[in-house]
Amino acid sequence: MDAKVGSTEVAHLESALSKPVHHNPTGTVTLLEGDEVILIPTPSPDPCDPLNLPNAQKWAIDIILGMFAVFSVLVTSGMGPILTTVMAYYDYDPRVSDLMTYPTLFMGIGNLIAMPLAMAVGRRPVFLASALILTLGSIWCAASQSLGSHIAGRNILSLAAGQSEALCPLIIQEVHFVHERSSKLAWFSATQSIGTAALTIATAYIVNALGWRWWYGVIAIASGTVFVLSFCAVPESAYPRPSDSYDGLVHIYHEGEPISVVRATEKTRVPIDYTRYKARTLSHSLKIFHGPADWSKAITCGKQMAQCVLFPNILWVILLNSVALGIYVIGVTEFGTILSSPPYNYPSSALGLVQGGQIVVSFLLVPVLGYGGDMLTKWIAKHRNGVAEAEIRLIPIVLPVAALIISSVIFGHAGSNPYEWSPWAINITFSGIYFAFIGIVLVGYTYSLDSYPERAAPILVLICAIRGLISFGISFGITKFVTEQGYQGALNICAIITGAVAVLGVPVFLWGPRMRAITMKYAVDHKTAEG
Repeated sequence: MDAKVGSTEVAHLESALSKPVHHNPTGTVTLLEGDEVILIPTPSPDPCDPLNLPNAQKWAIDIILGMFAVFSVLVTSGMGPILTTVMAYYDYDPRVSDLMTYPTLFMGIGNLIAMPLAMAVGRRPVFLASALILTLGSIWCAASQSLGSHIAGRNILSLAAGQSEALCPLIIQEVHFVHERSSKLAWFSATQSIGTAALTIATAYIVNALGWRWWYGVIAIASGTVFVLSFCAVPESAYPRPSDSYDGLVHIYHEGEPISVVRATEKTRVPIDYTRYKARTLSHSLKIFHGPADWSKAITCGKQMAQCVLFPNILWVILLNSVALGIYVIGVTEFGTILSSPPYNYPSSALGLVQGGQIVVSFLLVPVLGYGGDMLTKWIAKHRNGVAEAEIRLIPIVLPVAALIISSVIFGHAGSNPYEWSPWAINITFSGIYFAFIGIVLVGYTYSLDSYPERAAPILVLICAIRGLISFGISFGITKFVTEQGYQGALNICAIITGAVAVLGVPVFLWGPRMRAITMKYAVDHKTAEG
């Protein structure tokens, strides 16, 4: 780190030298000083530091990652509008439901495999491999000659699609600062949602015109394009940082003694040092592997996962994510059956339009939970002497949780009593369930990443993998569950579970700082910057 600082900051930095590193729990940071936003993590003077990338390239990275997520979600979860067509093709074989339920399981397994690998060899090679596998897997499904082969192809591509859940948010986290993280993740989610919804609407028309095989063909072409764009514009985002960079105040050491402090704000950036560091070049950005693989990091990632899953606050985030995903899978699997049956009798081409409501809720996501979450964090920090607690990020989660409970109940009642309800009850509540799911995911990610920035990878894996496993258990028996309980009974049970898990968030909010203080010794590496 560069030790250059302005003369007006000398007194502040001298006092900072006497403070111990991480005197606050991880996740409790000084985000504001006066009217200036402190950049957390503190960027280094290295031109190759991903935090020093131009904003235009950061936006390009966000958009490309969003496009990858669009086709990942579309191919794994967007079959709802054409499920009846596929069922007819396979003579209503009951195993057709495996095409919808197994992907969530294999997306979770994909995270368990890929994220430790990304820690060992880098984010870029794993992401590029995932984009390529998504392309080849789509071609496999398009060319499959049996239901078994079709299911196998979807399972393989789902292993790669899982990177839209963990690796993509990790890369976004590594190229953006804390004060903008919620809005950037919201844009990522909105891009994914709007793109997926629009293409889901188009799905029915593509299938009616070209057949379901060409649906996979179109996705394969699009995924191949994303692979090429990723190779050209998504550089390696992993970068070694001292632990106190996540506090926004980096202590520079020489022979074990602190000699200076580096802080950066939006107005006062750390000067780029072209003397000590090499400039970022095109060949450096296009390089797939940066240095030899460090397999010990993969083992460490597994160890950290085992530790983080025992953190009460992270366990709660995982459970709430799992319930939300399970309910969404039920909704996306069943809405087509409800609306295509009497008295609604929706044609297959209209089922895709139902998911157009996701476009509307996605436009709400960015300002309300994205920029709104960042603005709320800064507003509260301003009234607390610049200090921001990670638990502030949990306040907006009330909205998606309420939406999930209300939408589940109404969806269930309308599904069981279609002659008493308008089809809009299904249309609107299905969009409400989707809004709740992506909102809970967004807030959960942001809170977790703010709480334990040095454990971003293992925590993201835990959230994505475990929610995939739990939701698979919920959704695998959808048909039997709904048959035994009815839509009303099944969704009422889901709403009760959601409420029970959500209430557990109250102690997380109230005693979160204490939880972070206790778990801090397992979440900080105590790396230092040598000058």
